[in-house]
This record gives sequence, C-alpha cells and structure tokens, in this order.
Amino acid sequence: MLDKYDRSGITRLHLRMVFISGMGFLTDAYDLFVLSTALPILVSFFGITASHNIFSSAQVSFLGLHISSVTLEEGLLGSIALFGAFIGAFVFGRMADRFGRKVMYVVDLSIMTAFALISAFSSSVPMLMASRFFLGMGIGGDYPVSSTLMSEYSGIRHRGKLVSMVFAMQGFGLLLGAMVGVLSVAFLPLGVAWRVMLGAGAVPSAAVIYFRSKVDETPRFRVVSSERPEAREKVRLSRYWLPILGTAGSWFLFDMAFYGTSINNGLVLSYLGYGTVVGNIRATILNIAIGNALIASVFSVPGYWIAVGTIDRVGRKTLQWLGFSVMAAVYFIIATHYRGLLDAIYMFIALYGVSFLFGNIGPNTTTFILPTELFPTEIRTTGHGIASGSAKFGAGLFTLMLPSIMASMGVPNLMLILGSISVAGMVLTLFAIKETKNERLEETSSLSGYGILAYGKSTATKTGKK
Repeated sequence: MLDKYDRSGITRLHLRMVFISGMGFLTDAYDLFVLSTALPILVSFFGITASHNIFSSAQVSFLGLHISSVTLEEGLLGSIALFGAFIGAFVFGRMADRFGRKVMYVVDLSIMTAFALISAFSSSVPMLMASRFFLGMGIGGDYPVSSTLMSEYSGIRHRGKLVSMVFAMQGFGLLLGAMVGVLSVAFLPLGVAWRVMLGAGAVPSAAVIYFRSKVDETPRFRVVSSERPEAREKVRLSRYWLPILGTAGSWFLFDMAFYGTSINNGLVLSYLGYGTVVGNIRATILNIAIGNALIASVFSVPGYWIAVGTIDRVGRKTLQWLGFSVMAAVYFIIATHYRGLLDAIYMFIALYGVSFLFGNIGPNTTTFILPTELFPTEIRTTGHGIASGSAKFGAGLFTLMLPSIMASMGVPNLMLILGSISVAGMVLTLFAIKETKNERLEETSSLSGYGILAYGKSTATKTGKK
C-alpha cells in the first residue's frame, strides 16, 4: 500500500489536499503578519503610553535589560500569538501521533477561527493578548499536522514540491494581510479598521473546516496504528537527538530573524522614516501598509514559489544553506553601509526585501519540510512539533525584544545580530542536517548514515539497497 503512494505522481487528491491544508497556512500567515499593519493602530487605540499600560512602572527589567514598559507592551502584543504557537505545536504534535492526524486537522483550524473572531471584539489589552495567545495555539498546532499529512500522502519524486506548495500559501496570507490592511486603513475609521483586520482571519479558516473533516487518515499512520502497534512503543525520541538539534535549532534561528523583522516591518519602516507623515497617523499607517504590501508581493511571495520549483531538484539542505548565506550577507551589508542606505531608502528596502526572498527560497520552506522526513511515522508529528514549537519560541522572543533592541541599539546593531544568527543557521545546517530528496520516508527517517557530518544521503540509498 505504501509503495503505491511512494510511486504516485501528482493526483487530484494531492491538489485537493494542497488547497485545504494550504488554506490553513494562508490563515496562519494572515493572522500573524497582519499585526504588522494593525500594531501601530492598537498602540494608539488602547492608549499604550507610559501612564497607561499593563505594567506597573515606566521601566521594566527584562532579560537583564532596563527597558520602557511601553516598548515591552508593544513587543508583547506582537509576539503573544507566537508564544501560543510554541505551546500549540508541542501539544498538537504529540496528540496527532497518539490520536491521528485527521482529528487534530479539524481541531486546530476550529481554534484559529474562533479566536480570530474573539480577538476582533477585544475591549482591552489583556483580552486581546489572551485571545491572540489561544489563536496562536491553533496556528502552532497546524504546523506539524498539515505538513505531516501532506508528506505521508505524497510520492517520492514530488513530496518536496507538494509540501512546499502547502507552505507557499503562507505567501498569499502575507499579501492578503497587507492588502486588507491597506483597504481597511484607507476606507474605515481606525477604531474599526484594526477589528476588521484581525477578524478577517476567521474567513479562510472557516471556509475549509468541513473539507478537512472529510479527509481520510494517512496510510502510514493507519499501518502503524493497526498493523504495527508495538512499534509505537519501541521508537524512542531520545535516539533522534541529532535530527532534533538540526531541525529545531535551524528553525529556531531562522524564525528569530524572519518573524522578528516581518511582524515588526511597520516599526522598521517607521524607524527609517519611510512613509512618515508628521501629525497624520492615518497617512503614516497607510504608507506603512503599502510598504508591507510591496515587500510581500515583490519579494516574499516569489520566494515561496521558487522553492516549490527547485526543492526536489536542488535539495532541502542546499537551499537551506543558501538561504541562510544570503540572509547573512544582506544583514551585514545593511549594518556596515547603513548611513549611506538612509539616503537611498529604496535601496535599503530592496536589500531588506532580498533577505525575505532568499529566506523563503531556503530555510523558511526547508525547515517546514525536513521534520516530516527526518522522523519516523511513530513520532513524526511529535518531532515536527518540537521543531516548529522551538521555532515559534525563538520567533516570539525576538519579536518581543526587537522594539527594545532597536530603541536601545539602533538598526545597524540589529542587523549585526541578525547576520550572526544567520551564520549560526548556516553552520548548523551543514553539520546537523542530511539531504532527504528522492528517498522514501522510511529511508529519510532511518538513523543509518546520520552522523555529525551529515552531508549525504542515507546509507541504504548510497549502497543501492532497499
């Protein structure tokens, strides 16, 4: 039965699953990144100032830094959903290995729909943060479940393409969030605009809940559950410490850079003076929304689809290393030529956009795929949950800290930090990730040949044995 799926091409079933899984990721991206436009409005709407915030004093000590409580609250608004995703990925990843992919496939999307609506009707900062946290739990749960379900149904030759097509829907979510932001700010009162932006995330997720409920359980999970139940007790996660280090570590590093900047794009653009209209918050926010839309359409979306077209030919490891390399180069160039780039703001935005382009071609896509291939069926969503949960913790931490880093250290030092993070991702990719293209899942998840210098394919494939 598994051989039939491994040999298959791209069928109508695969395309249908790309759509209903991908709509979850479109929603994930929309819910997370629409805050880039909504955040300046929320700060103004809820009156987040030194005399009115959820913290008790003007200065707060956090991770050894003495920072403004206003800045910390802005960072928390932007990052709270990511901390929810950190919890959700671990919880839903483990539950999907115990109870099946199909059940969790519906539950996580239902949570996202409900709490997107609740967040839109929030009447206070604590209520908004609570609803965004639970929204994030649903988002986090969608990562291990949707990716694994698509991977376990895919044939060998097209697995990377199909799983990356699911993830590429995130690019349309980014673009949709930017466009909804532009239209909302342009035509609605700001007090209504942010509610529309947050609440609209419920629409795409609600649209496919029914279709997800009709998807069959994956063949590999059925085999493990019914024909090899004893195998579930024998597979030990501790034996997979190197794949955990490689997948969770590289994804953690990437998300620190990617989410920290993406969700705070508005803050970065404002800090540079892009689109700022003194005394006119609506015009300023509209300009920032347009800037976000340009970055998404010109750089982010093409990056996802370049990955779709190349991942099964070039390979996961090569693309991941390449993406980290270009990101590091871009960040260091911005850091060392910052003053000159301020006089050529569109050159800055172009370089900044290139970091998103190659981030999406490489580690943003590959870190999503690799955990579905490097862990066996018995612990596949658990392993993916650990990797994606760790990533969202890194994303949440850096998103929380980025406003404070920018305020205290400036953009050049921020870029030096991002460049150093990217270099660390390059090194970890080289030493703790093995290539998985053109292999069966049972081969990619085998520990044979998975040494510290994991440059090649598994031992079984090298020797020609099956």
